[in-house]
Amino acid sequence: MRGPSVNIELVGDHAAQRTAELINVADDQSREEVENLSKRYVTELKPRSGWAGVNLAELWQYRSLLMIFVWRDIKVRYKQTTLGPLWIVLQPLAMTVIYSIFFGYIARIPSGDVPYPVFVLSGIVIWQFFLRAVNEGSTSLAAYQGLIGKIYFPRLLAPLTAMTGAVLDFVIMLGILLPVMLYFGIWPGFTVLLAPFFLLALGLVALGISLFLTGLDAIFRDVRYALSFVLQIWYFTSPIIYPVELVPERFRTIYLLNPTTPLVQGFRSAILGQDSMPPMWSLAWASLMSLVILLVGLAVFQRIERNIVDRI
Repeated sequence: MRGPSVNIELVGDHAAQRTAELINVADDQSREEVENLSKRYVTELKPRSGWAGVNLAELWQYRSLLMIFVWRDIKVRYKQTTLGPLWIVLQPLAMTVIYSIFFGYIARIPSGDVPYPVFVLSGIVIWQFFLRAVNEGSTSLAAYQGLIGKIYFPRLLAPLTAMTGAVLDFVIMLGILLPVMLYFGIWPGFTVLLAPFFLLALGLVALGISLFLTGLDAIFRDVRYALSFVLQIWYFTSPIIYPVELVPERFRTIYLLNPTTPLVQGFRSAILGQDSMPPMWSLAWASLMSLVILLVGLAVFQRIERNIVDRI
């Protein structure tokens, strides 16, 4: 005789296997034993109050799901395309050619002792990493709204998926920057060991902005349109296509307060072996701002995350 029905919430891996086990027990044993077994497979979600920090153990537990999300995004992005991931390298190459013609050859923007194509490509590579991380990270919760309402996973995985994808794109773009450098006779020196620091600091800025905006974007879709406009202005106020030395000296201190300015300049100097590292105070300021932006983003994200299922 079949026992009484029990409502069970299944969260996590192997849900089908657990359901079968519970049904078999329900056929043969008492309601109490069914309830005891069901508790093993129920995750109780409670709203958090105040600053809860980041549950690193939980994120590590869901690391395989993060990789599934990243792979899914790659497949969706290049679905029905002929060249596929080659677009990752074609875009910066095309931009480098155009900028080299108009700004390097016609406008004669100086690039120091580095050929202008190498100068501008090194800036485009690091900026494309930042741009993708912010663009996709700031819309990540809305992109996963179909899953958020059905299953549980750490919501932080959504912006982290965008960040991981941006890092993979960056690694691929490095594959074109290094050959271009070698073609122009530029060999990376020991300063290249400093490049990961600038990448990490810029990644923290991008992640913090994404965390701050993704919850707001899930509620107010105007955010993504305003962000596109802001990023265009941010692009031209960062030393991507021109050196910092072109900025009048009386405005340079204010210019260096933009956290992306010393980080882009530092990355370029590190990877090209230049002696034009930004001032130490600007690097300290950019590092501090990257942490502040990340913490503010986390605080806003956790506040919105508590009831995001009801508002998305």
